[in-house]
Amino acid sequence: MAGPAIGKALPDQAVDGLTADRPLAAPTQASGVDASARAGWTGRALRAFRFGIQSSDNVLVALAGFLVRGGLVFLAVPSVVLPSVIGLAGTVGISSFSIDGSPTARFYELVALAIAGVTLWLATAAVVGSLVDVWLVEAARSPAERLGDQARPLPDGGTLLDMIAVRGLCLLPLAATLLWAASRIYSATYDELLAPSNLAVPLFVRIAERQADGIAAVVIVWLATETLAALAVRHLLLAGGGVGSAMTGAVSQVVRRPLSTLMTTVLWSVAGFAAMAGTMAAAATAYGLCLETARLSDPIAVTVGLGALSTTRDFRPVVFVLVTLVLVAAWLAGAAVSGVASAWRSAAWTEEVVAALGSDQSG
Repeated sequence: MAGPAIGKALPDQAVDGLTADRPLAAPTQASGVDASARAGWTGRALRAFRFGIQSSDNVLVALAGFLVRGGLVFLAVPSVVLPSVIGLAGTVGISSFSIDGSPTARFYELVALAIAGVTLWLATAAVVGSLVDVWLVEAARSPAERLGDQARPLPDGGTLLDMIAVRGLCLLPLAATLLWAASRIYSATYDELLAPSNLAVPLFVRIAERQADGIAAVVIVWLATETLAALAVRHLLLAGGGVGSAMTGAVSQVVRRPLSTLMTTVLWSVAGFAAMAGTMAAAATAYGLCLETARLSDPIAVTVGLGALSTTRDFRPVVFVLVTLVLVAAWLAGAAVSGVASAWRSAAWTEEVVAALGSDQSG
């Protein structure tokens, strides 16, 4: 794919494993590469963390990538009442299946609509996520030039297609694992709906207990493929070449630098999961307070035993507004933490790839 695009290397103008006139590589001179290589893993992790908190632009752009790639679902789940199985069956099943159980035209319309929606989301996530990756990698390698409001050149279509291809290849093992685990989870769900093992335990907990190995396999494969994709995308942007060389470079880095790769994966995974769990817990708590306040049938003064005040004032609207503001604050705080974690993760992988390229050149 021709053109002076980001990630298209010019071998005769290479500078310490990077190139001199590519937009991403231009700020990365020998001193920058050597600094990443000499800093050690702890130093690189600290530099990445500083990148995540030094600018609101970094957080907002990283948050956009996180949300479009599925983070919005995790942030919204605690504040959404999911429909029950009976509710779904009553809404969808009546018009989707005939009396003999065969699917109707309505069923195929719903399936087609679902496929179209998922396809549109995947396409949007692929394009926007790739643009976010380019922005964050460039910003991590040239933080000083990110100050100000200068226009930044977009990558060409060839580079975007290469990045999407890298992500798609890395998703294949995850898709296969999901297909394998889906049948097991479906069987466990079916069994629990027909003959619940313990009604005192939530359904999803019972399913997780029955299929812990399938869920663990999905998580492990997801972490591995996400790590490989992050490395491959940065090899594509920083070292040039095509999809094959980017994938080869990523696999080679994992093999030659297993400890730093593992530590980075573990650290961003723990930080990301902790941020997500805290966000979901805070949003769920605030949402629960909103529901409890909305369900109050008596004035709050009566509910808490201050009946004398109930003759003159009803504090329910004020309290409901306050707990709604708490919910909004919890959601915004969770989004901010997720943005910081995403920016840190992106910069951490950029530092690791730059260090690997620097060591390759010096070796």
